[in-house]
Amino acid sequence: MGTTASFDNGLALEEQRLVVNATDFARDHLAHNPSFDSAGHRELLRLACGVGLAGIEVPVESGGAGASFSARMRVCEELARTHPGFAFSLVNHHNIVSRIALSGQPSVKRDLVPAMLEGALIGCTAMTEPQSGSDFAGMQTTATRTQDGWRLNGAKAWITNASLADVFLVYAQTDAAAGAAGIAGFIVLAEDAGFIRGDAYKATGVEGMAVGQFSLEDCRVPEERVLYPAPGGFKAALRGVNQARVHVAAMNAAMVENAMNTALRHASSRQAFGKSIVEFQGVGWSLADVATHLHAMRLLAYVAAEAIDSNHDAQVSAAMAKKYANDHAASAISACMQAMGARGITDEVGLARLLGWAKAFCYTDGTPEMMNERIVRALRKNTQEVSMQH
Repeated sequence: MGTTASFDNGLALEEQRLVVNATDFARDHLAHNPSFDSAGHRELLRLACGVGLAGIEVPVESGGAGASFSARMRVCEELARTHPGFAFSLVNHHNIVSRIALSGQPSVKRDLVPAMLEGALIGCTAMTEPQSGSDFAGMQTTATRTQDGWRLNGAKAWITNASLADVFLVYAQTDAAAGAAGIAGFIVLAEDAGFIRGDAYKATGVEGMAVGQFSLEDCRVPEERVLYPAPGGFKAALRGVNQARVHVAAMNAAMVENAMNTALRHASSRQAFGKSIVEFQGVGWSLADVATHLHAMRLLAYVAAEAIDSNHDAQVSAAMAKKYANDHAASAISACMQAMGARGITDEVGLARLLGWAKAFCYTDGTPEMMNERIVRALRKNTQEVSMQH
């Protein structure tokens, strides 16, 4: 708790208010509404937009708060204490609003940003494909230039918000021979001819995330809706992925804190053999391990957030934050469930739902295995640089 309070003291007052808005929103709208259908989901997103949670990093001149990445991360963390799935859905909407506001053509900004800030239009970012996830450069969705724009063909899978979104940032390959340098980012609308929405996914851990799929069949996109022309698309996508890794790490920390506090309340009040069960070493030490992992998760996430806001290279710190959170969140939540006995697996307590989200977050924005690869590449590079100096 001290780590979070100290971090928040470094935020601007307006940023602190956004964090409070997120806390209040979670209490008022999410705490007693764990499951919702598509219509209910859209309404919750609209309400969250109404208290400024879709405009955190959107420039002030475009109607947003112009706040830092750290503020965005903390908003995600506060929402994730109550409903990690909705937190992930909202931040995905926020991210495309801020990207359009920062990089979109004037006509696209005018047509989309105000409506998205209000929640009248919902957005998402589409990178993953049926045959490729972590191998982003190997995508097969293509974009072919036409006389007045581009023609897109391909399919996207496991996309947050895709089952209800209106606005899609779609990454596609414009020149297969160029590899990563050929990737560009396009704004596609659900109303565009050739956009075909698929079914929503039904899977453990994706509750509240509106995860879906879609295909593009000769979908024509005008030139003004090219958000990131090649070769800038690949780098733009990776910048977003690094940021996502950090807020996912913070969201994992929020889930673990929720589970730990739930287990502590139970273990402190439950009596066995004349004393509370938290006094038994097996239970108490298990929760001490959880508290230690929680503190480490937060420190890694907060250090990475500060690196992003300082415009430092955050690739390794973001990878470490997500790797550590992915490696320990599920086991920490499981330990909290065990400390509660059979009560820990009940729907009423809700820790099993947290366990599902913790597993799902192992797949978002890079698996733990990919985080290891990112870290090892940095280690090898540093070793080579040191060798050259000697």
